[in-house]
Amino acid sequence: MKKFLAIGVLATFLSACVSNTAVKTIQATDYDLSCEALKYELAELGVKFEEAKDDSGFTGKNVGMAILFWPGIFVNESRAGKNQSSIDNRITHLSGLYNTKCRK
Repeated sequence: MKKFLAIGVLATFLSACVSNTAVKTIQATDYDLSCEALKYELAELGVKFEEAKDDSGFTGKNVGMAILFWPGIFVNESRAGKNQSSIDNRITHLSGLYNTKCRK
């Protein structure tokens, strides 16, 4: 019985952690992307940004973390902020490329 309880607590703890979805701002192939590819990439980044935004604040992940290991809330909030920032920086970069390349 204790083994099942320990596995349950571990699973809850691991599911309460915010994943690392940080992205590189500039990628080598960015300048070769077509206008359609840039639009697609920006749309995908918009979805990722919303997912990263959903990881911060009063979430099930943070509540679970508070129950098991309250300092983990700070780790989750920090990670969520870094994820949002990296995605926002990439959106800014690709938007600049799109405006230069596709808005004529």
